[in-house]
Amino acid sequence: MADQSLRIIEMLEQRIALFANTQGVQVAWENIPFTPPQDKPYLRVFVLPAATQSIDFEASAKTYRGVMQVNVIAMAGNGVTDSRRIANGISDEFPDGERLQDGDLSVYINGQPTIHSGIQDRASSGPTGGSGSISYTIPISISYRADY
Repeated sequence: MADQSLRIIEMLEQRIALFANTQGVQVAWENIPFTPPQDKPYLRVFVLPAATQSIDFEASAKTYRGVMQVNVIAMAGNGVTDSRRIANGISDEFPDGERLQDGDLSVYINGQPTIHSGIQDRASSGPTGGSGSISYTIPISISYRADY
């Protein structure tokens, strides 16, 4: 039986891509060149798989677990209204108990997504305190479980 981790990641990322497309939000995908917009928030997505567990004596049924973290990033000084709206929208896309289906693979959202407080990466971008590469990040944790 093949490892289903890549299928799970694709299912989760497809849901984020659809949301981002409908909201007009850019996504900085892993290992793809990206220039962050200076005037509006964008997303960074990380899927963090946990250990796969066999749930039967023959080790033929597997449960895959993990967390998808979506960071909503905006330049500091642009306020938090848009970032929080986007974070809430992402949370709504992954409600507790939601089942994503791809053929014989089911991915379940385990618990309500958690929207964490924003984090500013540094107090200023340079010695004069000017704007620039300062960003404000709202991380969202989404736990999942997939049975195969």
